Amino acid sequence: MKNIISKIMKTSRILSFMSILFVGFLTSCVQDDDYKVPTIEIVEPNVTSNTTISLVKSMYSGTLVDFSEANNGGELIIEGYVVSNDEAGNFYKILVIQDAAENPTAAIQLDIDDPALYDLYKPGRKVYVKLNPAGLPSLGMDNLNGVLHIGSIDGTSVGRISLNNYQDYILRSSEIATLVPKVITPSEYGDNLINMLVQIDNMQLSLPELGMPYANADDTFTVNRLLKNCNDDSQTILRNSGFADFKSELFPTGQGSIVAVFSKYNSDYQLFIRDTDDVMFDGERCDPAILDCTGSTSTANVLFSQNFEGTSEAALTADGWININANGGATKYSLRTFSGNSYMQASAFSSNENPYEAWLISPAVNLDASTAEQLTFKTNAGFYNGAALNVYVSTDFTGNAADIDSATWMLVEATLPTGPSSGYGTTFTNSGTINLSCLEGNVYVAFDYVGSSTGITTTFQVDDVTITGSL
Repeated sequence: MKNIISKIMKTSRILSFMSILFVGFLTSCVQDDDYKVPTIEIVEPNVTSNTTISLVKSMYSGTLVDFSEANNGGELIIEGYVVSNDEAGNFYKILVIQDAAENPTAAIQLDIDDPALYDLYKPGRKVYVKLNPAGLPSLGMDNLNGVLHIGSIDGTSVGRISLNNYQDYILRSSEIATLVPKVITPSEYGDNLINMLVQIDNMQLSLPELGMPYANADDTFTVNRLLKNCNDDSQTILRNSGFADFKSELFPTGQGSIVAVFSKYNSDYQLFIRDTDDVMFDGERCDPAILDCTGSTSTANVLFSQNFEGTSEAALTADGWININANGGATKYSLRTFSGNSYMQASAFSSNENPYEAWLISPAVNLDASTAEQLTFKTNAGFYNGAALNVYVSTDFTGNAADIDSATWMLVEATLPTGPSSGYGTTFTNSGTINLSCLEGNVYVAFDYVGSSTGITTTFQVDDVTITGSL
C-alpha cells in the first residue's frame, strides 16, 4: 500500500512538472495574449480568363442564358474583383464583382447559397469564375427586377450556387487590390453602372427623414432611405436590410460622400452600402434657409383662407392651387372627406414610387397692402412611420409648376404630428403661428410630401390654410 501511494505521488509530481513545461511553452510562443490564427497562403489557381464580364452580359437577350451552350462547349471563364461585403448583413448570399479595381467597365452579381461569403471573398479579392466547368452543371444568367445575375440553373430561372460546391466555380486569386470607387453624379445614373462600386459626393439624408435610423430597429423589413444631392436636388434611394447589424444606428445628419454598390429595382436606381464606413456625411448640410421673421403679427384681417369644404380638385386648380407629382408619377394629393370635414391628403403607401414626392402649393397671396402677417394651418397624420412633410414659403416662385425647382423656398418651423403608428389622429394639429411679417409681394405656401412606397409611407392631411394680417 505504501509503495502504491508513493508511485501515485511520484506520478503526480511528474504530471505537475509537465504541466509547468507546457504552460511555459505556450508563454514562450505567445506574447501579450496575442493568439493569432496562422496565415493561410493562397495558391494562385492555374486558370486564365478567356472572356470578360461585359461580353458575358451582352449574351442576355431577354431570356435565360445557359452557359453550357456558349464557347462551343469549351470552358468560359471570367475574372473580376469583389466589391460587395456581407459581413455587416446588408448583402445576403450574393457576391458582386467588377472587371477592374479602378475605372471598371462592367460588373455582375453572383448568387451563392452561403450567408458568410466575407470569410473567403473580402472586398478587393480577385476571383475567377468558371461559368461552365467540365464535370459540373453549367451556370446560367437571367434578369431579376432589372439586374443581371449569375447562378445555378433551376428550370427556367436562376437560383443560388450550392454551398457544397460553389468554390469549384469561384476561384480565389492571391491578389487583393485596393478598390477605387467610380465617382459619379446622379445625372450619370444608368444601367451601365449596375453592380459597380461608386462614390457620389454632396449627398445628405432627405430633410423629412432626419433623426431616423438606417432601418427599423423593431423588425426585419428592408427600408429605403432617401438621399438628396446638394448640387441638383435630386433624390436617390439607399436600401438598407432589416438584418443589417447597423439597422438601429441613427443615420448621419451631415452632408458628404457615400460609397455604395449601384443597383436597380425595376425602373428605380438605388444604392447598397457595405457598412456604415461607406457613409461619410460629416459636412454642413445644404438645407433650405429657415424663415425667420420677427415683429408682431395680427389676426385682424383674413388675407387668404382655404378649408377645402364644398370644393373639388378641379375648382382648386382653377383657383390657382398647384397639385403635382414631382417625379412625373400619377399619385398626388387628393381631396378627401371624413366625418363631414374635407382636407387634402398625401401618402406614399401603395404608390409604387421610390421616391414619391408631391407638392401642394397655394395660390399667390399678395402682402404689399398689409402688415403683421401670419400663417397658420392644421395637419393630421395616419399610420406614422416617419416624417414626410415639409412646409415652405416662397416670394420668387412664378406660379408655374415647371419653376418649382428654380424657386427659393424657405422652410417654416411648424408643429406637425408625429403619430399615431396605427390608425389616424383623432384631431388635427395646429401649426402654431408662423410669422410672415418680413415678406413682401406675392407669397406662396407649399406642402412638400416626400416618402417612398418601401420606406416612409405616413399619411399626412392638410386643412385650414389661413393667412391673416393688418390692413
